[in-house]
Amino acid sequence: MKRIICSIKSLIYLSFILLLGACGGTQVPTGNVKEAQEEPKIIPDYTSIVIPPNIAPLNFEVDMPGEEYVARVTGADGKSLVADGKVIRWDIDDWHKLLDASKGKDISYEVYVKNDGEWKLYKFSSHVAEYPIDTHLSYRLIEPSFVQFAGMSINMRDLTSFDEHVVYSTPNPCDERRGQCINCHVPRNQYADHSSQFHVRKTKGGTVVMAGDSVRKVNLKTGSTSSAGVYPAWHPTLDLIAYSTNETKQKFFPTGKRKVEVYDDSSDLILYDMKTHEVSNIASDPQLLETFPGWAPDGKKLYYSVARYPEGVTPENVAENSDLMRYDIVSRDFDLATRRFSEPDTVVYATVDSLSALLPRISPDGKYLLYCQAPFGTFHIWHKDSDLYMMNLASGETRSLKNANSDDTDSYHSWSSNSRWIVFSSRRDDGSYTRPYIAYISPEGKDSKAFVVPQESPAYYRELMKSFNVPEFFNGPLDPSRHDIISQLDQDPIPAKFKSK
Repeated sequence: MKRIICSIKSLIYLSFILLLGACGGTQVPTGNVKEAQEEPKIIPDYTSIVIPPNIAPLNFEVDMPGEEYVARVTGADGKSLVADGKVIRWDIDDWHKLLDASKGKDISYEVYVKNDGEWKLYKFSSHVAEYPIDTHLSYRLIEPSFVQFAGMSINMRDLTSFDEHVVYSTPNPCDERRGQCINCHVPRNQYADHSSQFHVRKTKGGTVVMAGDSVRKVNLKTGSTSSAGVYPAWHPTLDLIAYSTNETKQKFFPTGKRKVEVYDDSSDLILYDMKTHEVSNIASDPQLLETFPGWAPDGKKLYYSVARYPEGVTPENVAENSDLMRYDIVSRDFDLATRRFSEPDTVVYATVDSLSALLPRISPDGKYLLYCQAPFGTFHIWHKDSDLYMMNLASGETRSLKNANSDDTDSYHSWSSNSRWIVFSSRRDDGSYTRPYIAYISPEGKDSKAFVVPQESPAYYRELMKSFNVPEFFNGPLDPSRHDIISQLDQDPIPAKFKSK
């Protein structure tokens, strides 16, 4: 009997000790700790950034040799989270509580690294913005291939967690009978009215237009247009979508660091009326290349990039002279009642400095024009020297986003619905794969250091052999299911009719 009682007491005591250990959790080192003067090396680099108050946990790997590792993050209210190991993962619920209590204030990090029995402390801090980020991000995942489409998908990620789902994917493996290309999943007003679209090319091709639970496939190619719609821009209030029509080609380089040049030998702008299924020309000058449309938030002005063939360059020899092609950004006023456009007015005169400006995107508050710029060309994702620039539309002041840019490609970009965040494609990590980077833009237009979209595993990007393409903010998950989309793709597309002016 005594033995049973002793055993019970021992079990109770052991349980108590284990409970204390569970409540106490990991402890930060104390005593003889040497403090470093520099910030720690961590992957991804989340040091000294501005953080959305609703972002998923910024898990990281300590990229320094050591025997043991401990990290602590302390919120503005003094409450802390502690984790240990070379890979630091924060509890998602505790992380969100910490950020919520720190809106508009700083949070501080401590990273402890043990070598030869001695601990060294590295510190840094980040600022938690008062402005949230849109909850979802859409992008295409694509392998580094130039001629096939196997394994391509359009995905949607919840930025407040690590949840991700496939919107639509191409068959894998695929052959010529099943080949499909998908791209450009773009919402209207960051999905405020639950409208978006994407393209399917080749097999079962068409433009998939989604509004709420409705899904329909349309064919925007007519006998009077050079191609179907390519790069889209939703009108913010009317059921209209502006598209460029592009005859896009590739030129490969057998030697040197330059791999490929993607160029257009013709491109125009068209306007698609979703109600009447009519398309009409916006700009179709054979001497010009018009592309990448983008509306002002009030819908009264359309911006786009335009290039003029240099002397001696024609659509037939543009491949040999692609490094001479440079684009300016122009705008046209749009009358909401008559649906007529004015003559173009140059907004960014990049060619005067022998530069090429592309992808004009206006912030939803109407204050800033964001674009990317490189020495030449129309497809800056392949240009290592492409950077992001921003114009203050009130003052006309233009500057490089020096804090957000990198030494490698910084290209395709979009705005959050509150104009405080941008997401863009960058190749800063390895020079080959594009990753989605986020940067804060203050109300005064100042950019902050960019950071990669967080993943549950810090090794995610290092192990994924795919690029993130056309990142776009959504302020909620997509309404139609994957099944609804596939069902509609099996149907014949609604043919668009050309409407001459």
